[in-house]
Amino acid sequence: MNLGNQIHSLRKARNITQEDLAAELGVTAAAVSKWEKGYTLPDILMLCALADYFGVTTDELLGRRAVKSQAVVAAQTEELGGKIAGLLKKYKIHTAAILTDYDAALAIAESEAENIQYLFAAMDHPLEEREMDNTHGVIHVNVHFTNGTDEDALNGIELYLKNMDAFKNITDLAASGKK
Repeated sequence: MNLGNQIHSLRKARNITQEDLAAELGVTAAAVSKWEKGYTLPDILMLCALADYFGVTTDELLGRRAVKSQAVVAAQTEELGGKIAGLLKKYKIHTAAILTDYDAALAIAESEAENIQYLFAAMDHPLEEREMDNTHGVIHVNVHFTNGTDEDALNGIELYLKNMDAFKNITDLAASGKK
């Protein structure tokens, strides 16, 4: 939703006219009309005044999403964890935690499941399927690289990130039992 539509919706929800809103904010009704039609935008101070008047945050007024994609990273070393976090940033996934202990990363993914969308694990040993089942809705990306390098792990994770929509569709299909 754009800012003009948001102002219009909030104004209508309060059952006030453009003139009423203009009087409250010390602007003309024409200014409010131009905001709502998208012809002009309120300046930053007026944006804050609008948010205060309607009892919303400026992010809500602008239609911004409050929650970004967030991930927990479990990696063999802090250095590898940092490299994975850099790769996630490239794909606009926020790293909530980087740990070298898989069990601690899993505990965060379990306890923060409503905030965490991904658990990326780059480990030098395979993880058991039962370990990965504990993440309740958190997408678990496991890269196992015995005798590999950090670069191998990063390549595996980037392969997932480049194709994550396709991987998610396959996972959803498998979970639903369809072929």
